[in-house]
Amino acid sequence: MPSSTTARLIDGLPTPSPRPKEMQVLALGMSRTGTYSMFTALGILGYKPYHMAELKDTGPGTHALWVEALKAKYHDQTHGPATDNPLHKPYARAEFDKLLGGYSAVTDIPCIMFAADLIAAYPDAKILITTRAEDTWVKSVSTLFNTLLRWHWSPLSRYDPVFPYDAPFHVQGYLDILHIVWNLWTGGDWRDEDALRRTFRKHYALVRELVPPERLLEFDPREGWSPLCKHLGKQVPRDVPYPNLNDLPFTIWFHEQLWWATARKAAVSVAMTWGLPVAGAFAALGWYWYSKRGPI
Repeated sequence: MPSSTTARLIDGLPTPSPRPKEMQVLALGMSRTGTYSMFTALGILGYKPYHMAELKDTGPGTHALWVEALKAKYHDQTHGPATDNPLHKPYARAEFDKLLGGYSAVTDIPCIMFAADLIAAYPDAKILITTRAEDTWVKSVSTLFNTLLRWHWSPLSRYDPVFPYDAPFHVQGYLDILHIVWNLWTGGDWRDEDALRRTFRKHYALVRELVPPERLLEFDPREGWSPLCKHLGKQVPRDVPYPNLNDLPFTIWFHEQLWWATARKAAVSVAMTWGLPVAGAFAALGWYWYSKRGPI
């Protein structure tokens, strides 16, 4: 990896030649529009899809590469006009081939934050957008992001049982991406639902502007396999219902279990190092932090 503060992390990775997998599907619907169900469906159809959930299984520093890509792409919105600093150079086909070379489809964040770039990079890919009513989307995405980001993970990240502190990826990197995306979508004010609505409309308008109607599938997950398989040129899976996964209560419950598992591991570590009284105080502080997470 480059050591210079002006060198990009992505430039330290080898260029795959040839690309391991052809990029075949860009599913560019916003998060909380059935993207995890789409991720699962694409896998059933034989693709190797990328979703935010893949971050726990990818190679060293993958979350840092996405943070680098997001900061370069949106530098003008977060820090003012880009300069000739290499760190401000947006990712394009060469960079995405390094980052996504092992995948044949994408869905969800962080990939959808680069919708225009991916459409330009992979002109032969089939393109679709998962859709949802705007009002229910705003409620769902606000509840999820605000709940997760108000939990105090950072002091516990070194004890995280799923993404250990010394592993290639740990939970703080996951949260770094969520923070950047959520700040971009809300303009920095997490309570601003009008900003979310503008983001939602702008995103879908961009994809519709860039992709001719005959190349674009607007997919409601309630429609099931038929329109998706027709668009992708695939046979409808026999005796396999279209996935219905990652609903809001389950998603929050799942992250809640990760939080408590992390807190328990941290408390045991503190008890072994400093004794039970300190561990008790640590647990009480953890409960206080958790109770301040905001309503679910």
